[in-house]
This record gives sequence, C-alpha cells and structure tokens, in this order.
Amino acid sequence: MIKRIILTILAIHLSITGALCVCPVSSVTPVKAIEAHAKTKFEPIKDYIYYGYTPTGFVISIKDELMFDECGELNDCGKMLLKVMAEIMKFSGRKWFILCHTTEGKTQVDRISRTSLRAGAITNYLTDIETCLINQIFPIGFGSIMPTKHKTEGHKALNNRVDFIIEEYTLNVN
Repeated sequence: MIKRIILTILAIHLSITGALCVCPVSSVTPVKAIEAHAKTKFEPIKDYIYYGYTPTGFVISIKDELMFDECGELNDCGKMLLKVMAEIMKFSGRKWFILCHTTEGKTQVDRISRTSLRAGAITNYLTDIETCLINQIFPIGFGSIMPTKHKTEGHKALNNRVDFIIEEYTLNVN
C-alpha cells in the first residue's frame, strides 16, 4: 500500500515538473539570433556558406568540399566547422536536421549511400566528440533528390552541400 502511494506521488510530481526534452537550456533561442551568431562565427568563410529560409525554417548550407576530403572522411576544416556548429546547436534549444546532398555518383543509390554515410559521420562527430545530444540531431542523406534553387552571390548553386536546418513552423513565404 505504501509502495502504491509513493509511486502515485512520484507520478504526480513528475507529471507537473517542467522538462527539458531536447537540450539542457531553459529557453529556445530565436532563429534571427541563431542566424546572427552563425554569420559572425563563419564570417571568414562566408563564400562557402549560404544562409536562407525554407518555407518551414532556417538553413545553413555548407559546401561539401569544406567538410569532407576526397574519400568522404571529415577533414580538419570540417571538424572545426562542426565545433562551431555544435556550440550553436547546444545552446539553441532546438532540433536540427542535417541533410546531405550530392550529385556525385553514377546512380541515385550511390548518391544516397554517399550522403547517408556523410550525415552519419557528422552526427557521430557531433555526439561523440562535441557531446551534442542525439535527440537534438536528425541526419538524412538525400543524394541528388533535393537540388537547390538558391544561388549565392555570383557563385554556382551548392549541389554538393550539407544543410543544417532548424524547422520553425511559421511558414516563411519570403
């Protein structure tokens, strides 16, 4: 009987206690503040990064060549970029989608395999080395299914890229 009372009290206590389900911060950082922070941190390499908005959120696109070597392994520059991204992610209080895209490979199966491995490598680095929470990161390899329509200032479209996306369902229709 005492066991049931204690369990009931514990269940009531847990149900009314606020929880931080995504990451250990007390508030969600506004998207504009995340964008400003990212632009400040990535200023020296701004020619390799595109910032934009999708109909459902904010995206940071990074050229593939900046993160991976010719064998598809994270290079030193990619690790430094992920260190900065981890800092932004940890204190954002948001979930992040990591979407990898490429036009390299003979078939769509090759491209999806390549991008899935790269998305996994990024996730492993962020969780194992930079201690990001796994429930905050959602990696997906898209192959060449989702080409980009945006162009950076004077540069060709980023078809071989990694997108870091925060979804914010305000349906931005800019």
